[in-house]
Amino acid sequence: MNCLVTGAAGFIGSSLVRRLVSEGHDVRGIIHHTQPTYIDKRVEYISGDITDSSFLQPAMDKIDAVFHCAAVVKDYGPKDVFDRINVEGTKNLIAVSEASCVKKFIFLSHITYESGKNRGNYHTTKAIAEQLLMEKYAHDHFPVVIIRPGNVYGPGATTWVLRPLRAIQKNRIALINKGTGIFLHTYIENLLDALVTAMQGPRSVGKTIDITDGDNTTTWAEYLNALAKMTGKPPITRNMSKRTALAVSKLMMVGYTLFKIEPWVTSVAVEIFTNQNTVSLENAKDLLGYQPKVKYAEGLHHVERWLKTERYIQ
Repeated sequence: MNCLVTGAAGFIGSSLVRRLVSEGHDVRGIIHHTQPTYIDKRVEYISGDITDSSFLQPAMDKIDAVFHCAAVVKDYGPKDVFDRINVEGTKNLIAVSEASCVKKFIFLSHITYESGKNRGNYHTTKAIAEQLLMEKYAHDHFPVVIIRPGNVYGPGATTWVLRPLRAIQKNRIALINKGTGIFLHTYIENLLDALVTAMQGPRSVGKTIDITDGDNTTTWAEYLNALAKMTGKPPITRNMSKRTALAVSKLMMVGYTLFKIEPWVTSVAVEIFTNQNTVSLENAKDLLGYQPKVKYAEGLHHVERWLKTERYIQ
């Protein structure tokens, strides 16, 4: 199939491009500021803005399936930036995809774990985009599939590998509620299995599907201490309560608002690190035949090997 991947230079997008090519598909990847590291004759990269309809129209030429991975993915920042990319950009993609009669539109969202009052702009705008897509499906049978992964990690991951690793290396990390929150780990190759299958099967159209590794028992303390062990650091003993962490996050956001000091903890991050929600894979198994192939221990092994290869650790 001819596939369009937005956010094609990001961690998930670039991994998806590589997987699609390996399975014989031709790919057109939309990039913005970040340049791609994966080059292949079956991949055409085009640089542009998904909020620009005049750019998207020719980009959709002869496309069968769209994977919408591009988004502003941050815990904080101006709401209008999130609205412009995550909502308006998605609206534009829906319009040009419908005009081009694409066979499948796979939207990458995320699993919900933030409480209402601590919900960040990323989650809020993703939820709005999901609603737009489901309304389009209900009214016009637009061929959308919404995939909601958990915390996606693996070789090449920044958010859930390199950022915590660097914080550990600098001794700038603490557990929250003793790290008892559930780490909804989602190994990148498992997520790619779900995305590719969603493109191929008809039963997933109009559905929202949660994807994780199926393990609801691994805690953040276990994962962060596994990273600490990889980098030669002792187990993390510094700890703060959720209440204290939320108070610190509010002070951090005041500093960001007034002086543009980057916060090292946000209310959204506190909710993620104290998450107690579990995820069922029954829907994924039923609609996609999904079975996570890479287990947690194997995923950690791949991460450690990559970190050594790239010399992030010795």
